[in-house]
Amino acid sequence: MKSIHSKPSPDVQRRLFLIRHAQGSLGTDDYDRLSETGLQQADILARHLQQAGQSQHPVLRGDLRRHRQTAEALAAVDTIEVDADLNEYRVDGLLAAAFAEAERLKIRAPGSEALANPTAYLDTFLALFPEVLLAWQEQRLQCALNGHWHAFHARVKAAALRLQAQLERDEGVLVVTSAGVISTMAADLLGHDLAWQRELNVALYNASITELAQDEQGQWHVQRLNCIKHLPGPEFITLA
Repeated sequence: MKSIHSKPSPDVQRRLFLIRHAQGSLGTDDYDRLSETGLQQADILARHLQQAGQSQHPVLRGDLRRHRQTAEALAAVDTIEVDADLNEYRVDGLLAAAFAEAERLKIRAPGSEALANPTAYLDTFLALFPEVLLAWQEQRLQCALNGHWHAFHARVKAAALRLQAQLERDEGVLVVTSAGVISTMAADLLGHDLAWQRELNVALYNASITELAQDEQGQWHVQRLNCIKHLPGPEFITLA
């Protein structure tokens, strides 16, 4: 799913900027920490928003470390609000649970070495994850670490309702979160199904911007989807 742009609707009043955190430290003992590339992505993103005149909007984030580090590049620490409902599910937990049940789920899982070396197997995981996510959404996959999909979905919906209430006061909000939250929230607001959500989930780039706008009738429209035009070169285009 590539970056998509559409012309702003003339009657748009409110804008929601869903920002995926910058690159984490995949393959280390703490993924939930920005890599050196991630720190640079966050700085580039901050400059882009400032130049676009969008840095004045309130900033909300999940309470994961990678959310905090990305958000702090965008705004003063004491101005950032935290909402734990914007936290991601644990992808590694879903993969491990699915691989343990691969035969029953009819998933072609890689060998046991894959989870120990996620950097080398990233393309494999991205290709498999929509199947894993589908099994979780259909309650065919149980994951002790993540609980049930419907609980995750419910908290994302709750966060979206609070954001919409905030947009009654502010014309725009910057939200720093993760791919699962962004894809789920965008699908709900735009009226797309879970197949669309799964496709977007694995396509969202680090430090990407998905901008949704609400018109006077309360309808949501895509202004930018998974936009990375602000990232200056291929070395900054990352998916994990």
